[in-house]
Amino acid sequence: MRRSVVRAAAAVGGLLVLAAPLHAQGYHVRWNTWFQSVAYRGVQQDSILAASAVAVPGGGFETPDGFAVSCPAGATYCGFFRPGAEQRGMPVVSTIDASVWGLGIEGLKFHVKGRVGGDLEDGGFWPGVEPEVQLIEGYAEYVKRDVTVQAGRTTVFSRLGYLGLDGGQVSVRPLRGKLRLRAYGGWALAEGAVLPITSPELNPLGEFRPTQRELAFGGSVGWNLAAFEGRVLYRRDFDPGADLVSGERGAAEAAIRPGAGFTVAGGVEYDFLTGNWGTHDVMVRYRHPGGLADVTVGERRYRPYFPVWSIWGVFSPVGYNREYAAAAVYPMAGLVLRTEGYLFNYEDTEAQTPLGVFEDGGWNWSAGGTYSGVQNFVFDANYRAQFGPGASSQGFDGRVTYRRDLFAVTARGGRLERPLEYRFSDAEVWSYGLRVDVEPMPGIYLNAEAIRYDETRERPDAAQLDWDQTRFSVGATLVFGSSGSRWRGLHPAILRLPETRRSR
Repeated sequence: MRRSVVRAAAAVGGLLVLAAPLHAQGYHVRWNTWFQSVAYRGVQQDSILAASAVAVPGGGFETPDGFAVSCPAGATYCGFFRPGAEQRGMPVVSTIDASVWGLGIEGLKFHVKGRVGGDLEDGGFWPGVEPEVQLIEGYAEYVKRDVTVQAGRTTVFSRLGYLGLDGGQVSVRPLRGKLRLRAYGGWALAEGAVLPITSPELNPLGEFRPTQRELAFGGSVGWNLAAFEGRVLYRRDFDPGADLVSGERGAAEAAIRPGAGFTVAGGVEYDFLTGNWGTHDVMVRYRHPGGLADVTVGERRYRPYFPVWSIWGVFSPVGYNREYAAAAVYPMAGLVLRTEGYLFNYEDTEAQTPLGVFEDGGWNWSAGGTYSGVQNFVFDANYRAQFGPGASSQGFDGRVTYRRDLFAVTARGGRLERPLEYRFSDAEVWSYGLRVDVEPMPGIYLNAEAIRYDETRERPDAAQLDWDQTRFSVGATLVFGSSGSRWRGLHPAILRLPETRRSR
């Protein structure tokens, strides 16, 4: 275990210890810790002299020890891949989510959410655990009547994406909440991360990234009526280092409820800098008033968005279209039957491929059911099949859960078959797992799980990767608070237990 991970975990524990004197105020703390042991391996690129390649019946070449090789015409060397060395990872992640209020100013609350992570395997690498200490949120919030103000590291969720922000946001809800106004601004975090875009951890596109943190500003105007609600959104990103606008988008979304269980909803996005319409969708849903059925049909076009400084926009990404339908019926108490399917296709890339014809679409279908009519038991089974460009898959899985009082055991199993196009290595995977959840005391949740994967790969050469493995994970969650919380009566020693996590 690296010392820095231990020190960071100790700091998190210290925050929990300091929470004990706050009983005069209101507070709530949730502390999760999760650990997993997993093995993985890839492939290693290798080559041999073309003169050493051995021709095989039916065409093609192999190495003298049986690995299929690629030998371009006239090339001196032939390339191939050997199984890489087995590697092991033991990631551990601890997350604290805490809020405190009642500090003498009505409506004032402080909130912090942070994460400590690392790989306990010497020399191992597990994605997402660097840097070891990450601040996800940390802000002061003030709420009074129809106004909410947040300042600090906060997040904005909208149709335009998830935005981490070091700044603030203000929400106003006049007319008894029928009108909703929001504005936000500050220094943006990177897309899909809790780090600035200038962080060394985000290095793959280092030469193209902005030299300074981007500024982000935006807002929305929404309305919420009995049968109609909607929202108009705007966001603008600015690169101060280059003194230019790196992104400017708008969006609109609405939902109509005409009655009798029907809902019609949809939305659209627009990129002002490129003049392109982005992702749009429309959906019709019917929920039987008596709860007998739930049916949804819809269509969605997804178009990737990239800021103007990103190199990926140069490749002119095309849209992805999907038409889908889903249904769930409840024929008897405790039983639900469901099915879902969709057709998809990629828009024309306008690339010339005179020597080949390639698939640009496919389909996906699944069906399953859940039955909870037997006391203490829940049974669940699913089947799914998919066909798309380059590959297809089909398989099934099932699980049985026995729950009684504060204890639960879940057994599961499944099979996945994945034929591949244009290459070797059709794969079949069987999986088996067992999970135990227990709540030994109110507010303390423990779990442990083991999963076995057995895989068969059909290859005519020697490049057989042994992917069989057993994965283990343990976790726990500690939840406590004040002001009428169910955990208030616990002894302080229990409230300061070491790393725990709940994962349900």
